[in-house]
Amino acid sequence: MNIAEPPIAQAEKLEELESRHHQDKRNGSALIVLLGIAALMCSGLELEVLMSLDGMLRFMTVREILWDVGAAFIPLFGVALGWWLCLMVFMKTTQVFGWKARHRESVFWRFGLTIPLIYFALELFNSTRLRISPHWHPGLFGWLWMSPILVAFCVAGICIPQLSVLQRFCRTRLAPLAVVHIVLITGVAVALIARGVRVFHDFTHPGRAVVASNSPDVYLITIDALRAQDMSVYGYQRPTTPNLERFAQQAYTFNFFFANSNFTTPATTSIETGKLPWTHRVFQLGGFLRGQAQQETLAALLRQRGYYTASIASNPFASPIQHRTLDSYDAVEFPLPENGNALWSRYTDLLGLNTLHTLSYTMLKSLGVVRFCISAMLWSDRYPSPAEPVFDRVRTLVARQDISQPRFVWAHILPPHDPYLPPLPYRGRFLTSSKLTHAYDFFGFRNDSPPRGVSAEELHARYDENIAYADHVVGDFLDWLRQTGRLDRSIVIVSADHGESFEHDWFSHAGPYLYSGLIRIPLLIHLPGQKQGLRIAQAAEQVDLLPTILELVGGEVPRWVEGTSLKLALEGGQAPPRLLVSMNLDPDSTFTPITEGTVAVIDSDFEYIAQLGSHESSLYRYKTDPREEQNLVESDPRVAARMRDLLEKKLEDANARAISSRDDVANIQSPMK
Repeated sequence: MNIAEPPIAQAEKLEELESRHHQDKRNGSALIVLLGIAALMCSGLELEVLMSLDGMLRFMTVREILWDVGAAFIPLFGVALGWWLCLMVFMKTTQVFGWKARHRESVFWRFGLTIPLIYFALELFNSTRLRISPHWHPGLFGWLWMSPILVAFCVAGICIPQLSVLQRFCRTRLAPLAVVHIVLITGVAVALIARGVRVFHDFTHPGRAVVASNSPDVYLITIDALRAQDMSVYGYQRPTTPNLERFAQQAYTFNFFFANSNFTTPATTSIETGKLPWTHRVFQLGGFLRGQAQQETLAALLRQRGYYTASIASNPFASPIQHRTLDSYDAVEFPLPENGNALWSRYTDLLGLNTLHTLSYTMLKSLGVVRFCISAMLWSDRYPSPAEPVFDRVRTLVARQDISQPRFVWAHILPPHDPYLPPLPYRGRFLTSSKLTHAYDFFGFRNDSPPRGVSAEELHARYDENIAYADHVVGDFLDWLRQTGRLDRSIVIVSADHGESFEHDWFSHAGPYLYSGLIRIPLLIHLPGQKQGLRIAQAAEQVDLLPTILELVGGEVPRWVEGTSLKLALEGGQAPPRLLVSMNLDPDSTFTPITEGTVAVIDSDFEYIAQLGSHESSLYRYKTDPREEQNLVESDPRVAARMRDLLEKKLEDANARAISSRDDVANIQSPMK
C-alpha cells in the first residue's frame, strides 16, 4: 500500500528538481559561452595568419606554416579557457554578494564575449587596413584614439541585442565553429606528439673521453646591438667601455670590423657558418638553416677536433635554437627573460617548428602586444634580459670537473639592445633626467622616431649607459678568467652581432639601411699568453671569425667557408685587398633569386651601398666620414661605378650558386639593372 507523500516533501522535491534543471541550464549556458569565446579567438587567429602569410612564405614552406598555425591554436585555446575560468570565478563571487541570477547571467554572457570580440574586430580591422592601405601604420598614438572607438563598437554589438538573441547566435553559429576548431586542435596536438615535437629545454651533455690535447679554450662573446663608434675603446668621448679598454691592452683590436647584416639572425648565422647571408639564405629574423648547412658550422668543426661546444645566449635568435644547429653543441642554454614573458618564451619554443618566431612576430601578435604592455607596467624598471645570468651559466659550465676537453663557449648577451634600461649605477650616468627610466617609456619607439617627448640625443645617452652596463658585466667575466688563470691559456674574442643607428633619422637596427653605425662593430682578439695589445687597421668581417678560430687551434678551413682567416694579420702580415659585404635581404625569399633589399660592399677606403631593384645608391669614405654625411656618388663617379660593378658581379654569382640546379640561371637579370 502506497502512502502519499506529505505536501511539504513533494514541494521540496519539486524545488530540488527545478534547482537541478536550472543548474544544468547554467552549466550548458557556460559551455556555450566557452565555445563562443573559442570561436571568436580562433577566427581572429585565422585573420592574423592571412595577414602574415606573404611574409612567412618568404622563409617558410606551406607545410611548415601549417604546422606552426596548428601549434598556434593550442596556446590560443589555452588563453580562451583561462578567460572563461576567470569568468566562472567572477560569477561565483557575484553569487556570494547576492546578485540576482538574471543579472549575473547577462553580465556573464556579455562581458565574456566582449573581450574576444574586441580581439576578432582588431584583427578584422588590421586585415582590412592592410588590404586597402598597406603602407599606412597608425602608430601608438593612432591606436590610442582608434582603440576606444573599436571597443565602443564591440560593446554596442554585444549589449544592444537582447540576451536571447545573443545566446541563439552563439548556440547556432559560434558553437559549431568552435567544435570544429577543438577537433582540429586535438588532432594537431596528437600529430605533434606523434611527430616527436617537444618544448626546448636547456641541455648540458657530459664530457667525452678524448686524447689529451693542448688546444686552448675558445670563448666567443658577442654583445647585441653594440656599435663600435659608441665605445671608448674606439675613441668615443664618453667612457662607455673602460673594461674593454683594459682588455684591449692584452688583445688585438681591429679598427674596422663589419657585420654581414644589420640584425641578429642573419648576422649570427654568418658568424656560425662562415658564410655570407646570400649563401646561407637566412634573410629574416625567423629564418633558419636547412639541410646540410645545419652541419656546416664552427661548433661542428671544433667538436670534430675534440672540443666541448656550448652556446649560452639570452637572445634566442642568436643561438642554435633558431639556427637549427643544436646537433653541433654539447650544451645549449637560454636564460629566460626576467619578466612576464618567461613562461611564454619557454613553452612556445617547440623543436622542429618555427614557433619561437611565428607565435610572437607573425601569429598571435596582438597577444604579444598585451604581454609586452603588461610586462612593461609590472616590471617597469627592470631590463628584460640582464647579462649576468649568461655569464653565471658560463662560469658554472667552465668550472665543471667532469669535462676534460678543451672548451668552445659562445656567450651572447642582450644588452645594450633596446629597451635601454641599464640598472643603477649606470642609469643616469650620461642622462640625468627622469626620461626613459621605465619600460613603458619606450612605448611608441619605432625605427623612424624615438619615443614621444624624447630627443634623439636623450635616447642615445640611455643607449650609451646600457653599453657601460654591458661592459661592466663582460669585464667581470674577463676578470674571472684572469683570476682563475684561464685567460692566459685561452683564445678570447669579443664582438657583436650588429650595431645600432641614431643618425639619418633612423633608430635601432634592421630595415633597409646599412650605415656605419649599423654594421661597424667591435672585434677584440686575445691569444693565449698575450701580454701586449695591438691595433690592426686592416678591415675584416664576421665571416672571417670561423676560419680565424680554426687556424688558431690548428684546424683546416673547409672549402665552403667564405671568410678569410685573420691569423696572418694577427702575426703582423698583410692580407691581399678584398671586398667585404654586408646586406639586408629581408624583402627577399629564401627560395628564389635575390632581387630586393640592400647590399653594401666595402674596400679599404670606401663603402658603397645599393638599394636593389632601384637606382638609389650612396658612396662614403667610412674612415674619414664615420657619420656618412658626404655622399660621393656624384662627386666621385668612377669609384662608384667600380664598386657597383663589383657588387653586381658578386650578386650574380650568389644568385647563380643559389639556383645552380635550374636551367634558367642565364636568364636571371641583375636586380641592379
